[in-house]
This record gives sequence, structure tokens and C-alpha cells, in this order.
Amino acid sequence: MAGFASARVEKLIRNAGARRVSAGAISRLNEVLTDYSMSLAKYAVEIARHSGRKTVKENDVKLAATK
Repeated sequence: MAGFASARVEKLIRNAGARRVSAGAISRLNEVLTDYSMSLAKYAVEIARHSGRKTVKENDVKLAATK
């Protein structure tokens, strides 16, 4: 499941200092980012629900990221 645009992931790697980036590296980082983002989002939803809200707010994501 690729969640992010491949061009954006490639740009991220290039901004980190890479001159050349393989398609495999782009694909794998995309998978890792998608998995991490999904678990972070799920935790942020749990935090919002625990607070008695249906809306996920910025602070929920911030708190989930510090987990």
C-alpha cells in the first residue's frame, strides 16, 4: 500500500543529501512512512475518543507523536 506520492518521497530522500535514489528505496521508504503514519493516526484517534471527542485535533497528533 503506497500512501504518498513517489516523487515527494524521492524529493525527501534527495533533500536528505542523496544524489541518486533507486526505485526500491523510494518504494520501501514509502511503505515505512505509510505504516508509521497509519499507526500515529490511529493513536491520535484513540486520544481524541478518550477525550470524548470525535474530532482529531492538532494536539492529539502532537501527543501521539511523543508516544
